[in-house]
Amino acid sequence: MEQDTLSIFQKIAPDVMGTIKERYLLLRHIADAEPVGRRTLAGLSGLSERVVRSHVDVLRRSGIVRFTTLGIAMEPEGKRLMPDLLECFLRLNNLDDMQRQIRQKLGLKNVYIVPGDSDNDKTAKEELGRRGALLLNDLFGSVDTVAISGGSTMAEVARMLPECLANVTILPARGSMGNHVEVQANYIAANIAAKTHSSYRMIHIPEGLSDSALQMMLQADRQTQENVAMTARAQVVIFGIGRADRMARKRGMTTLQRDALHSLGACGESLGCYCGLDGKILYGTNNVGISLREIKFHPHVIAVAGGASKAEAIVGVMRACHTGTLVTDEGAAEKIIQML
Repeated sequence: MEQDTLSIFQKIAPDVMGTIKERYLLLRHIADAEPVGRRTLAGLSGLSERVVRSHVDVLRRSGIVRFTTLGIAMEPEGKRLMPDLLECFLRLNNLDDMQRQIRQKLGLKNVYIVPGDSDNDKTAKEELGRRGALLLNDLFGSVDTVAISGGSTMAEVARMLPECLANVTILPARGSMGNHVEVQANYIAANIAAKTHSSYRMIHIPEGLSDSALQMMLQADRQTQENVAMTARAQVVIFGIGRADRMARKRGMTTLQRDALHSLGACGESLGCYCGLDGKILYGTNNVGISLREIKFHPHVIAVAGGASKAEAIVGVMRACHTGTLVTDEGAAEKIIQML
């Protein structure tokens, strides 16, 4: 359906367009949580149980969902229609125009916006992971090495990735950080390798070491040297983006260090680099692996991050990249456009 046709429909039948949006959002929740009850759907969508009942009855009669003893589930036809429904939803919400604006103003290869704001919508974060996983899955077969960063969004990408036979090597983009193993790059890389029947390598080097300690560890472990070298040559780099203040706390920086970063204007962090809103790299942590400074040398660069609270961080990091694909959500995109 062309955008001008959608615009006409929105003008002459805004009530119908609202119904389409509500039914699409319900289908998203059903697809993510099936089988799911009407009361749960009402809570997830913010619609009343009466409205939910009316919508799902129509969807059932259309052969898109089915009722089971455990709740509402998707029919095969409903699953088949979801990608097309997403494209329609993007147009209804003018997200396709937002994608174009951000892509042009930040000079990126592609921008994908998913509905919602992951700051307060769990489904939006799942959609970020699903879109990131789809982009990664599309590259399998044409690449042989993938490097992935740590973080909760990358863990979501790994969770949403379908099982397949990729036959690639999965690598952590950098060394480890923090105490939560499930969001560390090594763990996520191993998880993706298991789901894609691929091999993986690990980098067992924590962040924040001195230059001398870092060199000693590398010299003492030939396997780690090889893994680091392979990471530097990765054909795909997929990574998350964090707010500078939050990432500084996670790394255990002192108050004095955090204040110094703030005074420099640091707003975003990714791959160990702290960036200003203009994309200038202001500080980098000491570690091995991929840095934003070298990101342009990798053929496929994918950043996945959302939430209105991360808008400045996303702009700063993507300006530092000068390239690549951004997957973000509606909440972040709206704020990014206001800033650009």
